[in-house]
Amino acid sequence: MTFPAREAADVLEKPRARLALLTVVAAVVLFARLGDGHLANYDDCYYAQKAKEMLQGGDWLSPHFAGTLRLDNPPLFLWLVAAGFKLFGVGAYGAAFFSAAAALVCVPLLVRIARRLGFDPFEAWCAGVVLLTTQYFLKYAGHAMMDVVLTMFFLLAVDGYLSGCEGKRRGWLQLGIATGLGVLLKSVLGLFPLAIAVAHRLTVRGAKGAAEPGPWIAALAAAAIGAPWFGYQLAVHRETLIGEHFQWLIWSRGFVEPADAGGGNDPLGYLTRIARVYWPWLPLAAAGIWIAGKRAFDRSGPAADRSPARLILLWLVVVLGTMSLGHVKKLWYVMSVFPCLALFAALAAGRFVGSEASRRRAVSWAAGVLVAFAALVALTPIGTSRPRQPDLQQMAHVVRASVPAGHKVINFDAPYWDVANQFLFYSDHDLTEPLGDPSRVREQLRAGGWALIATPRVALVVGAESSAIQVVARSGSWSLLTAAPAPPLTLEP
Repeated sequence: MTFPAREAADVLEKPRARLALLTVVAAVVLFARLGDGHLANYDDCYYAQKAKEMLQGGDWLSPHFAGTLRLDNPPLFLWLVAAGFKLFGVGAYGAAFFSAAAALVCVPLLVRIARRLGFDPFEAWCAGVVLLTTQYFLKYAGHAMMDVVLTMFFLLAVDGYLSGCEGKRRGWLQLGIATGLGVLLKSVLGLFPLAIAVAHRLTVRGAKGAAEPGPWIAALAAAAIGAPWFGYQLAVHRETLIGEHFQWLIWSRGFVEPADAGGGNDPLGYLTRIARVYWPWLPLAAAGIWIAGKRAFDRSGPAADRSPARLILLWLVVVLGTMSLGHVKKLWYVMSVFPCLALFAALAAGRFVGSEASRRRAVSWAAGVLVAFAALVALTPIGTSRPRQPDLQQMAHVVRASVPAGHKVINFDAPYWDVANQFLFYSDHDLTEPLGDPSRVREQLRAGGWALIATPRVALVVGAESSAIQVVARSGSWSLLTAAPAPPLTLEP
């Protein structure tokens, strides 16, 4: 008689069965709680609003926010969000769908890359497990942000490069197309895989690598995908593209403006952040870096071991080294290093768990933990995003129902970008820039306007006109005011 546990263990000895289990668990974990709650104010709602304006008859080549041309970001991610809205409706699920789908692709794709790098089946599966259980990767897979999608293109580019190294010309084309899509998604950050591939080719082939057709094919394909949008904007909106995208986003924000919350000029900013969040895998990843370093520079060892080790080391060094030159050090900017760290961790796991019996036990144990993890996410509130500015969210719904279309809501003294993205996306009403003067707010209220005011500041705004100006709705720290006749509504005491 064969026991179910033994049968399951026998099935898990097959690499395809392990990969199938990993992919199913990834799908459950990534989609079970997707769309719960609402989008965060900053990047999520900013991109979502631009995508919504495209759907509402806006310009699909030249993105707008609140009706104003904004060329700080290329359009590919906005197109994906708009496609999510078309498929699932305008909301949090549609906005984040393609981030979660990209994360789902990343897990089996990393296993495939690991095998191409010479990892054995156990090590390759470990790389997928580590990536799927990297909490920072999972967190941003549920956000309407570009970085996990960019990581997917990064991995597709690396997979193409490895295919090209195997003599398949279409692999170089895949490297170039994935790089170009990365550029169309997040500008110069999309160039990393091509830069890493070229650097690695030079370490493998020396000066001869520069004359090979493969890297040139990749570069031309990347330019064919990524350059047309920038060329179009230079022809049509030259000053806006240069001012917003190149001067502000890349140069000023990256290298000039102070960034106290973003890490400033600390060259170790990314390393310290990774050291804080990359648990429990940090020790294994550190050990894997040591193992890869020894292989990469061991002239006595086979070239088949040196080349993969050099590639993943270059992957880590080029991304972290380049991004560490900037002032702003947001960890999601280097999301593509987490698959790299997963490869290092898997390399160490393969070294430490050597015997077949130990590996079978490790796979069975890990499979059980993964299934339990997926069940917890699917059946409990684990994985639900915490509410972001719930008071503002409630006020946005009230404004959407109460304020006539086309009216900007008066803003007394709230910093515009601290409020506007979430408020506009959920209310369909933009805010004015901070007026700063209570008399100006009262004047616009008397003219039929509506004002969103921080509740502690209401008395200052109303002044002696409490009989004419009334609080229509209140939610926590925010109040909605008008001088037009309207029944009072309090959402929270």
